[in-house]
Amino acid sequence: MTLISVAEIEQKLRDNAESIGKELLPGAHKEGAYLKAGSVMGEAGDSLVLQLRGTKQGTWRDYAGTDYGDMLDLIQQTQGLDKKGAVSWAKDRLGIVDAWTPAAVRSDPEAMARKAAELAAMQRQRDEDAAAEREVRVRRARGLYLSGVDIAGTPAAAYLRGRAIDLRDGQEWPGCLRYHAEVWNKDERCKIPAMLAPIYTADGQLVAVHRTYLQICRQRGWAKIDGKNAKKVLGAMWGGFVPINKGASGKSMAKMPEGEPVYVTEGIEDALVVRMIKPELRVIAAVSLGNIGAIVLPENARRIVIVADRDEKPKAIEALERSIAQQQARGMDVRLVMPPAPFKDVNDWLRGTAASGVAA
Repeated sequence: MTLISVAEIEQKLRDNAESIGKELLPGAHKEGAYLKAGSVMGEAGDSLVLQLRGTKQGTWRDYAGTDYGDMLDLIQQTQGLDKKGAVSWAKDRLGIVDAWTPAAVRSDPEAMARKAAELAAMQRQRDEDAAAEREVRVRRARGLYLSGVDIAGTPAAAYLRGRAIDLRDGQEWPGCLRYHAEVWNKDERCKIPAMLAPIYTADGQLVAVHRTYLQICRQRGWAKIDGKNAKKVLGAMWGGFVPINKGASGKSMAKMPEGEPVYVTEGIEDALVVRMIKPELRVIAAVSLGNIGAIVLPENARRIVIVADRDEKPKAIEALERSIAQQQARGMDVRLVMPPAPFKDVNDWLRGTAASGVAA
C-alpha cells in the first residue's frame, strides 16, 4: 500500500466525473460535454452544470445560485459531508486503500516533497490549459458578436416588439444588441437566426456573448425557438453583465458618476423594459440570478437596485438572498424591486398591462 494525496484523489474523481456525477445527481441528464441537474439535491433540471471533458472536467457550477467547485465539493454538497468525510467517501467509491498514518507521513519527507512538486506542476499545467481554453472561447465570442449587425429592422427587433418592448420618444435600440442570421446551435445541429448581446466586465473587457435563438411562428411572428436551448452563452460570463443603458450621464460603466445607482435584472428582456420605461436609469442584465452577486462594479458605484423576478421557489429565493449578501459584503447599498403580483417578471408585467390597455 502507498500514500495517496487529496489532490490525487481529486484527479481520479475528475477522470470519472461522468459516472460519479450520475451517482451524486440521480436526476441529471447528459447534454453534450455536460451533465445537468436542477441543484445539488440531484433533481432534474439544467441550472447545475458539471463539466465532463476538457481542462475543466470535474468542475461544476449552479447558475441559479452561487454554488460551484470540484468533485470533492460536489460530494460534500450532495452527501452532506465535511471535507474529511468527502475524502473518505471518494476513497470508498474509487476503491482506494492507502497506508496513511502519522508515522508514515513523517517517514520519507523527500518522497513527500517530490510528490508535492509533481502535484503542483500538474496543477500549474491544468491552470495554464484552462486559461488557454478560456481565451479561445472569449476570442470566439468576440468574433461572433462583432460579425453581427444593428438590430433595427431585423428579426431581433421584431422579437422584442412581440414581447411588448418597443421604442418611445425617439429612442433607438441599445447599440450593444446585434443580430446574426446564421448562428450555430450545437443542440439543434444547425445555424439559426439569433439576437446577440455582449457580456462585459466593469473595466470594459468583452468576455462573452449571449445568444437568443429565434424562429418565425405563424401566429406569434418572430419568437424564441422552443425548448430549453433558446438562450446560450459563449465565453466566460461569470462576473460579467450586458450593458443595456448608460442612463442620464451617458458615460461608460468605468466612468460612471459617483453614487449613480445601477439597476440590474436577470434577463435581457427585463432590462430593456426598465430602459424603455425609465431611460434615465443605468441598466445592466446579469443573464443569471446567481451572477448578480458575482458582478464587481466600479468604485463609483454605491447602490445597486435589483429588479428581481417574482419567483417563490426556495432555490430562487436562496440564490437571490445570496446575491444580495455578496453585494452587501462589497459595501453596496442593495435595494430590491419586483413586479406586482401575479406577474413573474417586469416583461410579463409590461405585456399584461399592454394587453389590458393600461400604460406601464
